[in-house]
Amino acid sequence: MAKCVVRSQLERIRFHPAALIIAVLFVGSKLWSNVSYGGSVATGLRSGLMGLIVYALALGLIAVLSKPDSEPFSACQVDQAKLRSGLIWILACYALMLMRIVDNLQRGAYIPGDPILNFVPGYAALNTALGTLPGGYRTANILRGLPLAILVPWLVLRFLGLRPETLTFDRKDLKPALPFLVIYGIAFVATGIDFERLLFLGYALLYAGVQEEFFFRGVMQPLFTAQLRSSTWGLFAATLLFALLHIPDYLFRLYSAVPMALSGVASVAMFGALMGYGVYRTGLLWPWMMIHALSNVLGW
Repeated sequence: MAKCVVRSQLERIRFHPAALIIAVLFVGSKLWSNVSYGGSVATGLRSGLMGLIVYALALGLIAVLSKPDSEPFSACQVDQAKLRSGLIWILACYALMLMRIVDNLQRGAYIPGDPILNFVPGYAALNTALGTLPGGYRTANILRGLPLAILVPWLVLRFLGLRPETLTFDRKDLKPALPFLVIYGIAFVATGIDFERLLFLGYALLYAGVQEEFFFRGVMQPLFTAQLRSSTWGLFAATLLFALLHIPDYLFRLYSAVPMALSGVASVAMFGALMGYGVYRTGLLWPWMMIHALSNVLGW
């Protein structure tokens, strides 16, 4: 069996090109957004650099609380042809996710034109039927996302013989995630709890938390890592695609101007990098699923 050449913590993230690319794009987006709305260059730089420092401290905290350096990925021992096939299928799921998001925006009149998934027989009727279920758009979003984010990736990996333990992490260490669970949990309780907010937390957990973390950090990130033979580039690739998936909503629904939309997407990228690094250093998905859901509820 060929020797695994994936480098783990020997690739120091702080000076890695992928980390520098994310940092430059983040600060640049904050600067552009601020200047576009009449702010000064100094204010824009301060905003970007302060955000960068916060995320750097969070990443540093995870690193300090992690176990000593070790090789976390066992996916490098899997047949490369299977890995390539798995990655192709996962990227196909990703493309369909993106199409589904655009289709929903078209049906909501945020983007002009006929919905791009109208060519799929029965999709329009199914989409309408999902919208009539109890729970409204929340139930519909959970059910729409489930096949592409969970079911198909899981079936593909099983068919290819890529067992979950070969696409996950050897270490299992909750300690690096505990400060974030505590901080987000306290913030959630301190800002008030009622039945509607608990429902929204449940929705955020089942939709963004479970589905996005499983797809991007549980499947895509280790596949990219094994294929690229670099834990850092694998994290970067998954983070980039995670951020790009948010562009249609940010650009056409949430914000009215491109600079603000891209600034929001840059923040999503930084958050995705934090989640990816957290999963990488803990070997666990569930705490980051909870953190992701709480983040969505709190708007952080």
